[in-house]
Amino acid sequence: MRIIALASLVTLVLFASVHAQVGTQLIVTMNLAGPVKLAGGSYYIAFTVDDSILTGPQSDSSSWTHYVLYRQGRFFFGRVPPAPFRPFTFEAIRPPTPYPYGEVSPDRKSLQVRVALADLQTGPTLPLKIKVNFVTVDENLHPIDALGSGATDKFGFVTLDLRKDTFLTITDPVGDAPDPSFDIVGGELQTTTP
Repeated sequence: MRIIALASLVTLVLFASVHAQVGTQLIVTMNLAGPVKLAGGSYYIAFTVDDSILTGPQSDSSSWTHYVLYRQGRFFFGRVPPAPFRPFTFEAIRPPTPYPYGEVSPDRKSLQVRVALADLQTGPTLPLKIKVNFVTVDENLHPIDALGSGATDKFGFVTLDLRKDTFLTITDPVGDAPDPSFDIVGGELQTTTP
């Protein structure tokens, strides 16, 4: 009887430690030419919500404010400290935390995450514009592909204006990465309120 009570208490504590998402959510889908790999690289969904940053999230990790990472079968969520402490070239400031709001599609060619706008908030109000980039990297964190014409495209990111956009389809050239599993072919951004 004690073991069952202890197991129930542990389950309750673990469940309570994962905060529930409330308010408006951003659903992001990244589509790939081949199936997601568990080794050989990582997949990032990068966000820029700071209006003082003129560009969007770049493939080298510059201009990011937040990101969702998929690596070795797990999702993680990270926040990047504000300038002047913003890292470049994937310098680790603090490890990202495990993230329960992501899933891989049954055909393994898409990653989808749900991010509460409150989790992307950097100031006193929710963001009005969210710049998004999809980035794939190899095991050494060198960019393989990003939105636009490959990993070096500085303007490949997309902007979702929450004052007027609720859905945005993203297309990306097929074949601009050597491995189809790391070749981004598009995706979707959608806002929803549960």
